[in-house]
This record gives sequence, structure tokens and C-alpha cells, in this order.
Amino acid sequence: MATLALPSRHVVAPYLLGVALLPLCALFAFGETTYDPHPLVLLVHSFDLIVHEAGHFFFRFFGRTLEIAGGSILQLALPALFVYQGVYWGHRVGTQLSLLLLGQNFVDVSIYAADAQTRALPLLGGDRVLHDWHTLLSRLGLLEATPVVAGTLYALAFVAWALMLLTPRWVA
Repeated sequence: MATLALPSRHVVAPYLLGVALLPLCALFAFGETTYDPHPLVLLVHSFDLIVHEAGHFFFRFFGRTLEIAGGSILQLALPALFVYQGVYWGHRVGTQLSLLLLGQNFVDVSIYAADAQTRALPLLGGDRVLHDWHTLLSRLGLLEATPVVAGTLYALAFVAWALMLLTPRWVA
């Protein structure tokens, strides 16, 4: 008769960091949508905002459309680059933390994209500035697809976090 045995410590240990980061995933997934966000969410969002605005500057040399999209592009590309670096160098912890950050940025961008129709979020510069996602989706004729675009970005956050949990299978 077969008996059940718990896996050994060295098999389980690499997965503990991913499991320990799950509360942060939940905080990022649901904390940004509240009226009184957690201070950690505000801190990370503030960093994201700096990267987002830098993206507009760096992409302005490639035309107006990429300048508008550049904020969200850099906001997602920077943590994706960190993920690549972690995998390339075989750094499991760095890869997992980068995937946590990538998922958080997907949530952050999804909230901005979800606001494309209503344009209710406060933007830097007040009412004088254009709303990136409203402009992009309008130009593409996809403004009515705002919920699908935002939902896809939000779902990709959970994909990043699932990969964060599974990282020890691929990165030693």
C-alpha cells in the first residue's frame, strides 16, 4: 500500500518566497482600486508614475503615437527587462521580485486604461493634458473596447504572479 509523504524541505523551500509575496499581490490587485489606498501602494504607484512620465520623454523621438504610448510601454518594459535579467543570470529571487513588480505595473496600467472612456482619474497637469489611453484607443477606433483592453492588462498581472510562483521550476 502506498503512503503519502510530505515533500522534503529542499524541494519546498524555493517556493516559499513566492507564497510569501502573495499578500503583496493581493494588495496590488485590489488595493489600488480603493479610495484610501495602502501607503505601500501609493509609494509603488509614485515610482511607477516617474517611470511612466519618463517613457513619454524617451519615446517622443519616435513619433506622437509612441510618445503617448511610451509611458505605459516603459512602465511595463522596465520590470520585464528586470525579469529577463533575473532569468538570464539565474537569479531566482530577483526574477520573482521582478515578476511581482511587473504584475503590479500591469494592474497600474489597467486602471489607467479602464479610465479611457470616463477620464475621471486625476492626471499630472490637470484638465489641460490629454489622457493617454483615451487618445490611443480613440485613434485606433477601440474606445468601446476599453473594458476588454483594461481587463486583458489586469489578467496579465495574474499571469505574471503565477509565473512568480512557478519561477523555482525554471530558475535555480
